[in-house]
Amino acid sequence: MLGIVIATHGKLSSGLKDSAEVIIGEVNNIATVSLNHGEDIQLLGEQLIEAIQEVNQGDGVIILTYVMSASPYNQSLIVINQLAGELNQDIYVLAGANLPMLLETINHQILKTPVEQAAKAVLEQGLSSMSLWHISMVEDESEADEF
Repeated sequence: MLGIVIATHGKLSSGLKDSAEVIIGEVNNIATVSLNHGEDIQLLGEQLIEAIQEVNQGDGVIILTYVMSASPYNQSLIVINQLAGELNQDIYVLAGANLPMLLETINHQILKTPVEQAAKAVLEQGLSSMSLWHISMVEDESEADEF
């Protein structure tokens, strides 16, 4: 089963997991890691190693972080580089995580999609889930009716 780790500052990781569970029910093989105010970054690295080991069942791991180059992202890369053997070949780190990306990851976990395909699909979902709307974009129907 695909392993999922959500790594953020503060309570965002547990909030994303909680939101996903409200939408789809209990989620399996998922771990959350948080760097809280005043905590040592080394602790975050240790928590990431534990989380990866907890969810790794041999089918790969996707780590969702929310800001590229922030501590959760950077520590994920450091930890992966320190892992022995072939394990680090089956771990993907995605930055910019949002709820649609997490739901997509869980969907691929359920479908048993190979990790390399799942990671690409999750990134595509993240990119396609963004939108901009403003009232000026709405066509005024009263103007359209005038001839």
